[in-house]
Amino acid sequence: MRVAVGAITRRRPEGLKRLLESFERMERPEGVDLVFVLVENEGEHSESTSTTVAQFAERVAEPVLLRLEPRRGIPFARNRVLETAEELSADYLTFIDDDEVVARDWLVMMLDSARSRGLDLAGGPVTPLAPQGRLTALQLTILDDLRQRAEREAVGRSDMATRDCDQHVDVYTNNWCLRVDAARSRQLWFDPATADSGGEDTKFSQDMLATGARNGWVPGAVVEEVQPPQRLTLRYQYKRMRDQTRMRAQREGFGRRESLKKASQRFAEAVALSLALPVVSVIRRARGRELLVRIVRKVALATGLVGGTLGVRSRHYAPQSEALHVEGSRARR
Repeated sequence: MRVAVGAITRRRPEGLKRLLESFERMERPEGVDLVFVLVENEGEHSESTSTTVAQFAERVAEPVLLRLEPRRGIPFARNRVLETAEELSADYLTFIDDDEVVARDWLVMMLDSARSRGLDLAGGPVTPLAPQGRLTALQLTILDDLRQRAEREAVGRSDMATRDCDQHVDVYTNNWCLRVDAARSRQLWFDPATADSGGEDTKFSQDMLATGARNGWVPGAVVEEVQPPQRLTLRYQYKRMRDQTRMRAQREGFGRRESLKKASQRFAEAVALSLALPVVSVIRRARGRELLVRIVRKVALATGLVGGTLGVRSRHYAPQSEALHVEGSRARR
């Protein structure tokens, strides 16, 4: 059996280095022909990426392929990986993001479950991880909120998997395993139309389900995602949730009346919490910060519902937002 371990990268040299180091420590499944497929989403290979990948290739026994995708956008780069996996006649393809690290037994757990349960597309939990350096009290509160939400999702999906009721879960490419022939036989690819909006993985997952594929959840296949400081802000969290809600409202076809009703409820809840915020903040600052994060989230949900209903498209990954998705000074390029 051949497995392609895939990842795409763009202007995250430190993140890519951490990811490859975790691949190096990763347990190798028995009887598996492993190949690493990395795609850089740039006009030409950067020196840092080429050097990091070359050093990684010297330290591992498996083949390491570095490809280039000059068209800017996540779906183009992911399709380049998928295309390469098909060319290699890979039986399975995994995806991990270049700001993540995998647990030592991640691939073993993912493949064992995908094969034993007959899953066409499998996903697993992602735990938010603090970046290096000191964080402000508000950033720590935002990080804790992200962790709690990730834990709730993981627990809920794990329960579904235990009861074999997880066949319709959406699977995201931050922790993803595909039976390649399931996509090949359906002629499925990541949608280029999502290059600016994001959500290419959700659409792929739902296209798989719509054509009779079996999705599933693997509780033991764990990865950690480093949260850079620029994302641990109220502004970024607002924009991300607003844009995700816009896409969901459009994707699932929420009716205008239903969306406006839900938006009104979220706005009302945000106003009520805002009235309590000054008093709560005086009594207990930590609780006040938690309340502030909840308020921002509810406002984001409300505005996302309204925008989605009115046809406003997400621009979460548009060029003007790139600084939020790359590292350090390279964000200014």
